[in-house]
Amino acid sequence: MAQTSDFEKFGGLTGKTLDDLGHAKHELEEREVQIRDLAMQSSARFNELMNVNSELKGKIEFLQDLATNLSVRNEELERKNRDLEIQKAENTKLESDLRRNLEKVVLKEKEIELQRDHLERQVNEKTGELIKSQKLAIIGELASRMAHDLRNPLSTIKNVVELMENKQKLRIEEKIIYYGKLHRAIDRISHQVDDVLEYGKASQLNLQSANITNIIRQIISDSNIPKDVKINVDNVDLRMNVDVRKIEAVITNLIINATQAMDGKGTINVRLLDNGSNAIFAVEDSGSGINPQDLPKIFEPLFTTKQTGTGLGLSICKKIIEQHGGNITAKNNPTTFIVRLPKNFSVQT
Repeated sequence: MAQTSDFEKFGGLTGKTLDDLGHAKHELEEREVQIRDLAMQSSARFNELMNVNSELKGKIEFLQDLATNLSVRNEELERKNRDLEIQKAENTKLESDLRRNLEKVVLKEKEIELQRDHLERQVNEKTGELIKSQKLAIIGELASRMAHDLRNPLSTIKNVVELMENKQKLRIEEKIIYYGKLHRAIDRISHQVDDVLEYGKASQLNLQSANITNIIRQIISDSNIPKDVKINVDNVDLRMNVDVRKIEAVITNLIINATQAMDGKGTINVRLLDNGSNAIFAVEDSGSGINPQDLPKIFEPLFTTKQTGTGLGLSICKKIIEQHGGNITAKNNPTTFIVRLPKNFSVQT
């Protein structure tokens, strides 16, 4: 009886245990599911953490690269800053040097200003002296020119007087010739004095119709031409409106210059050409010619290559020819002075 009771107890205990075991099994299974879920969640979380770790690693590497770059840039900035400091020091030194140099320049400018004032005073003084000397030189040149121009008619007068003195009795024809030469020489002296005195003035022209060939021949006849100089004149009847007195001065000057250029020995050819509305006459000599360097300057006032020349003769000729509306030129090979004049020139009023 007692054994049956224990068995029953055992059997009852076993059933309960089985129930507990079943319950524990069920709990274990649930725990297993939970653990499996937790494991899966842990794995997923681990993967997330791994991804985050990877992203953090990339960001860390980026930050490291950025830090490296910033360090390099910082070093560059520090180097540039040092360079700027050096440049600043150099600029400060340069500014100081410039200031000192500026002070020197200011002092130099003051010295130069004082020197300039002194030089201006000296220049003004020298200019005054030069003007005075130039005026005296011009007076001397005009006097020399006058003496030069008067020498030829005075020689004519002297020769005529000597001829008249050597002849006890003069025929009427000879007196007319001699007195004519004397009157023309005296008139030429008077006119040449007027020309020199009026050199700087624009004197009026006294125009009249005249035969230029006859004027040339008369000048040659009245002039004291050296015996070794031969003068040929074209036989052309050439009339034109001119101021006879002034044209005589031009032709006389050209013939005397040609004679002097040949040293009193050679041939002078006077060419004449009627060129329609214009007349051309040229004085050509067999001399050595004009220096090519002097050729462009021979008509300039006071320019001369003669030791006793005044430099006014050809400039006066040029002025007279231009007053008549013409022009005068010169060339070499052979030396020739060419004058072009309008035949029917009239003064415009």
